[in-house]
Amino acid sequence: MSFEEFGLSPELMSGLADVRIEEPTPLQTEVIPPALQGRHMLVKHEAGDDGVFLIPALQKLTSNGEVSGIRVLILTPSIERVKEIDEKVWAMGYHAQISSAALSMKGIRTAQEEAIKDGAPVVVANPGRLIEILDKNKLKLPKVDLVIIDEAHGMENYNLVNRVKDIMQLTEGEPQTLIFSESNNKATQQLSSAFLKDPVVHGFDESNVKEATSDSDSDSGQKSEAKEESKEQTSDQQEQEAEDFELDQEEVNRKLAEASVSVVLNPEENKEEEEKEDEQEAKADSDNEKEPTVPEDLTQAYIYVPPRAKISTLLAHLEDTLTDKIVVFAASKRTTDRLFRIIRKKGWGVVSINEGLKQEYYDERFGKFTSGDMKILLVGGLSATEIELNEVKQVINYDVPNEVEEYKYRAELVGNGKAARMVSLVSKMDKDDIDEIVKKVGYAPTEIPLPEEVKEKKGRSKKSDKKDKSSKKKSSNKNKKSKNDDRDRKRRKKPKEKKSANGLPRPSYDGLSGGKEGDSNGKRPSPSKSDGAFGWIKKLFN
Repeated sequence: MSFEEFGLSPELMSGLADVRIEEPTPLQTEVIPPALQGRHMLVKHEAGDDGVFLIPALQKLTSNGEVSGIRVLILTPSIERVKEIDEKVWAMGYHAQISSAALSMKGIRTAQEEAIKDGAPVVVANPGRLIEILDKNKLKLPKVDLVIIDEAHGMENYNLVNRVKDIMQLTEGEPQTLIFSESNNKATQQLSSAFLKDPVVHGFDESNVKEATSDSDSDSGQKSEAKEESKEQTSDQQEQEAEDFELDQEEVNRKLAEASVSVVLNPEENKEEEEKEDEQEAKADSDNEKEPTVPEDLTQAYIYVPPRAKISTLLAHLEDTLTDKIVVFAASKRTTDRLFRIIRKKGWGVVSINEGLKQEYYDERFGKFTSGDMKILLVGGLSATEIELNEVKQVINYDVPNEVEEYKYRAELVGNGKAARMVSLVSKMDKDDIDEIVKKVGYAPTEIPLPEEVKEKKGRSKKSDKKDKSSKKKSSNKNKKSKNDDRDRKRRKKPKEKKSANGLPRPSYDGLSGGKEGDSNGKRPSPSKSDGAFGWIKKLFN
């Protein structure tokens, strides 16, 4: 079977070609057709073949024309999976211009809130972070057509099943639900019974799953019926009690006076006061969650770095200020890898973490830094919000952040004390970013002079450049002189003899034997033996 048989849009087909997905896997062949038909599904699935749920999700978006608001919601318990799935959505949906938002527990929450409010068509989220944002902003999900629960077996930890249920309560309507799980554990069973209706089951015992979902439906029906019966009985009982009871107002007043109970005479005014108190509490909570600020007593500094001297400047600065707990932020994993190789040779004790690093390696390296075994932590491509550190002695911005908020978050990592500070290495390319940071923060960092050894190195480099230029100039002059000498020598050569009209050289008659003579009668003399060759030539030209 081919993707053309699924009726996929040309834009999605182009996206699949970009990521080198040429033909459907056996699992995709089984799952995609019923998913495109709108069926609920429970699928046994291991991470790796994400196209099995992304292809039908993106096809739904491309076939519905222009869409607005969140239409596809993908929930996963793993922070790494959020990033991985979001990147695949971007790559596969590029030609269809499908945007997505990633909401992980380690991301910047303010930016994630804006993404939710903007209404990206696809949202990939950790349940905990999503419900946190929805609750705080009092938002609902009114337009969601498809909910995908990835790695449902992993929802067993951290009370995530209940978080998913809370999210589904804020999802209006009855969206199609696809659940993918490695095992039919307790979490998978709870999610299946709660959200799947007449599902297509693949890879699990279908009878057990359908029995569980049908039991859930019948239980909910029985509960609703019992609830209605209970309401009716309660109502009848209250009416009967009202008929049998006669209020003795004097007795009530006497008992209230004895108990010193204050009676609310105007409940509406009391309700307004309660609402005001709630607003004040909400405002206080909001104030506690304000954007980070850079304290004025924090030592901020920068070093203006000349071209091609950033690494040497960093090394010289580290050597001058080497203490425990130094965090160096770089823009990418590639940069931290290079810095790690160089700094490790110094023997200062360094570890590096970056986006995409496996959790076990992340924990191991991060633990070495927090325990004090390593002095320097290199961070590549991660936000300061993703690093759980209370205080460090020095933060170094090897690459100046292009967002002011990130600069502030990094400042929050710096602890109190005379040695605590944040230093930025500012190159010509970073000037605009640092200017914007200074403008937003309100006060400028102080400049630290370029380390002496870097100055000396740059000085030697300049002298070397001058020598090279001088040598090149001399060589160039020498070549020019040599060319001129050759030209002069050519000019001094004896000029060539002029040629006659027929191309033969004109002879010098004075140099020929016999001169230019004739007989007394003016006749040409006849050649004689004594004349020889010269005589013959003389007669020829005469």
